[in-house]
Parts: sequence; structure tokens; C-alpha cells
Amino acid sequence: MFCFKRFSVNHSQSSMKVGTEAVLLGAWLPVPDNCKEILEIGCGCGVISLMLAQRCNAHITGIDIDEKSVKEAQNNAENSLWKNNVHFLHENVQHFAQKSKQKFDLIVSNPPFFENSLKSPKINKNISKHNVTLTFEELCASVDTLLLDDGAFGIILPADAKEKFEILAEKNHLYATKKTYIYPTSTKKENRVLMRFERKNRHCTEEKLVIRDKGYTDEYYQLVKDYLTINYEL
Repeated sequence: MFCFKRFSVNHSQSSMKVGTEAVLLGAWLPVPDNCKEILEIGCGCGVISLMLAQRCNAHITGIDIDEKSVKEAQNNAENSLWKNNVHFLHENVQHFAQKSKQKFDLIVSNPPFFENSLKSPKINKNISKHNVTLTFEELCASVDTLLLDDGAFGIILPADAKEKFEILAEKNHLYATKKTYIYPTSTKKENRVLMRFERKNRHCTEEKLVIRDKGYTDEYYQLVKDYLTINYEL
């Protein structure tokens, strides 16, 4: 069980455990004004969906190809304050995009992103970490199909995958409008990037966020303070 300030999640059965990447994305992603429908692609135990539910009144749908993850996410939602706002489906996004008539104001994903790397003997871990069942091309095409014209799409990626993903996103009419580069410490290179995409090709704001410097930094504390109880160095 992983405890946040206003909810807890069990992630013992999920293919994707609660980690820094999910917390960063859930806390960082801007939610559009009057947002009514949100889709999370690859929901795992449902942590990002519940983080978004904490700060908006939208109806949130999470989908995942791993059945155990979906069952666990649904149980987590049922035990939360937002059980009427959040629900989860056992579905892959490619099929969901083909059959769904619904469009979304906001789409979010902490996707599988490892390519041509050593895989785990655990199949569900491969699904969550390696893009064996969901390529970047398929993800971008699905988002293009499911996103409203004035909607937004948020994602977290390895820093070295950013350029490839941006090229594929632009082919699907999605343009980066905000990027935050994540640095594990002030002395290390960025290793992740948070990105927001929209339909309009306009100026993109860029920022950086350092997570630790002796202790947690104030900027990280300010980002996650509504969700986590942590101490930081003054």
C-alpha cells in the first residue's frame, strides 16, 4: 500500500508500480479549465487518475492492457473519495481508439518506453516498461483520434526519447507547448522530461526541475506537497 495525503493505492498486483515518474506527471500536468473528460492510457494501479481526480471534477477513464492492474485500479478507486468520478477498463488503446465515439479534453500517459533493451522474464513487467504492445507511433495515432480539437495530452518520457516522440507527435497534429526537464540532482544530467502537447503549434515554454540537492528541493516539494508528505532542505 502506498499512502498519499488524501488517498492510498495498493499496487501489489499492478504491472506498473507507484514511482517518481507517475507522481511527477500526476502533479505537474495542467488540467484545462472546464475539463469534463480525462483519459489515462496505461493506468496501472490508477495512481495518476486519482491524483487528477483530487484536483478537478472531470470524469476520468483509465485503460490498461493488464487485467490485474485494472482490477486493482478499480478497487483503489472504490476506496477513494472519487469513486463516482473514476473508472477503469481492461482495454488496449489501439482498439479503444477504433471503437470509441468519445473525445477527451485531456489525455495522460506514463507509457512503456524501453526499446531494444533487456527484457524481464515477467511478461506483465515487459508490457509496462517496454513498448512491445504500444509503440510511440501507435500512442500518437491513438491520441490524435481520441483528443478534442482544443484538448491537451501529457506524457513523461526519458530525456533521450524526446526528439523522436516530438517528430511522431507532429505527424499526428500534436505540438509541444510545455516541457519540464527533470534532473535527479543538481550535479546530474536530465533523465526525464514532462511534456504537454496541443493541437495548435505555438510557443513552447521550457523549465527544469531538480528533485534532490542534499534533501528534496523546494521546487519538488511545491509540486507534490498536495499529495506527499516529504521534507526538503532550506
